[in-house]
Amino acid sequence: MKKSTFLIGVISTVLLLIGIFFKTQHWPLAGAIMTVALVSFALGYSVLLFMDKSKTTQTGIDKFANVMVMLTMIIVSVSFLFKAMHWSGAGIGIWAAHIFLVLMIIVLYVQGSKEADNVKKIHLNNSAIILSLMTAISIYIWWRTSVA
Repeated sequence: MKKSTFLIGVISTVLLLIGIFFKTQHWPLAGAIMTVALVSFALGYSVLLFMDKSKTTQTGIDKFANVMVMLTMIIVSVSFLFKAMHWSGAGIGIWAAHIFLVLMIIVLYVQGSKEADNVKKIHLNNSAIILSLMTAISIYIWWRTSVA
């Protein structure tokens, strides 16, 4: 299962990069490639990753964090697809994605505070800091482009 999860993740990432390149060059099939890549990431990789991680989780906060990660991955990738393809509903998806990202930051901080192992605690706190920075940049860029 881990090999198929990794393979779907790599394939969807490579397809997304190709689709973005095609989209910037205004070449045909850019939309189809991006759609296949993001749908396979949202419905393939995130669900398989959730199933892999659920086998090893024991505490309630870990299970909740796994559900939040899966939902965040799905919402962020689908809202990016809607925004890139200029489909209606992209703005609502971006709002939902930012809300889920902020909730995910809170979950990571809570999960890190309850962790007994110092290495895992530092890893979770660093992940929360990086996710906070990425979310802040995303909100800033989205806000600047939507206001102008």
